[in-house]
Amino acid sequence: MTAPFTVVYLHGFLSSPASAKGRELRAAAEAAGRRFEAPDLNLPPREVEALLEGLFGKLTPDARRRTLVTGSSLGGFWALRAARRFGLPAAVVNPCLEPWRFVPAHTGPQRIYGTDRWIEVLAGFADDFRALARETPPAPRDPADLLVLLSTADEVLDWREAAQALAASPRILSVGDDHRMKRFARYLPAVAAFFARRAAVRG
Repeated sequence: MTAPFTVVYLHGFLSSPASAKGRELRAAAEAAGRRFEAPDLNLPPREVEALLEGLFGKLTPDARRRTLVTGSSLGGFWALRAARRFGLPAAVVNPCLEPWRFVPAHTGPQRIYGTDRWIEVLAGFADDFRALARETPPAPRDPADLLVLLSTADEVLDWREAAQALAASPRILSVGDDHRMKRFARYLPAVAAFFARRAAVRG
């Protein structure tokens, strides 16, 4: 049986699958007849790694061709590593490439945006992120398998760092947009077209 087309969304730090981008992506994927998955990643780094191993590691080669992994901010770090490790096409929004840099400013109990839930951020998470990046760098093996969406007025991350690190991949610049990328829905047709091209190439 042919595997269905699937879109997986990996949310950012202290965000959730119910974020605005998650809702917009879900609506677009389901309208196009795609399966949609968005795991909750509010876990320690090594637990997220195990969760994604379980999600992507079981896919057949055909299912991987038909699976698009998307990620925003910290979710971009996870999506880029998954693209490299499992051979998936990926689309990332304002990806955080070095999350260990931001751990010291957020240690202790942290509230998950828009919920009554909390997560305990430990200083040791920084070392975990560094180790994970050494094990599987956050970049796909084939730059053509990646679409990078960047906001030029990102108030959290310097968009130029990701632009330089991922310069070999196709890119969309949302000029004057912020870290959340408020115009994300505008770019979803381009994301869908990218996914269709990569699936066809891999077919």
